[in-house]
Amino acid sequence: MKAIIKKELRLYFSTPIGFVFISVFVCVSALLFTVYNLINANASISVIFSYLPVVFVIMIPILTMRLMSEERSLKTDQLLLTAPISVTAIICGKLFAALAVFSISIVAMIMYPVILSLYAGIEWGVVVSNYVGFFLMGAAFISIGIFVSSLTENQLVSAIISIAVLFLTFIISYAIDPTGIKIIDILINAFSVPGHFDTFFIGLIDIAEVVYYLSIVVIFTILTVMRTERRRISK
Repeated sequence: MKAIIKKELRLYFSTPIGFVFISVFVCVSALLFTVYNLINANASISVIFSYLPVVFVIMIPILTMRLMSEERSLKTDQLLLTAPISVTAIICGKLFAALAVFSISIVAMIMYPVILSLYAGIEWGVVVSNYVGFFLMGAAFISIGIFVSSLTENQLVSAIISIAVLFLTFIISYAIDPTGIKIIDILINAFSVPGHFDTFFIGLIDIAEVVYYLSIVVIFTILTVMRTERRRISK
């Protein structure tokens, strides 16, 4: 798995993708921090996290679009799938590499509450919960993006489908009200990925919400493994 992680990280930073992803996140978060915190003298870091998830819709697909589809388009997947390593290890290696790039963006954002703490009192519990929820939601979206990437060998198609899927989760989260029909409401809650961030946003680390996000990661990782295993067997 380490070899897969190193390979993917090398590809991220030998191409513009890794730098573009980190730069866009840092620039957008810095703009939000400047406007809502510095100019308006607002000590709440949560404002940044209320807007940044929308950036996920575009940026996460860019981060994940090539992870599986590129292997298929370049025909290197056959070499990879016949290597002495399990498909699960391959998929997890790609997931961890994407998470590593995403984590760099989060680490770069730690300077914002530190700067605010020099001038105002900071509710560090809220800050920590926002960062934890932000990471978990990003991990869930990345796992979805990797699964979509495994469905096609075209990176552009992978990105477009991923954007559509992530956008749909926002619609389900904030534009669809509970119906009162139990089974439908359960499905709405299951696909309301951004909606489960609300608890972290107000400063609570709810174990149920942590389990939800980890479950999304596990489910879509398993689906990706199953999809890849099916292709290996068919070959």
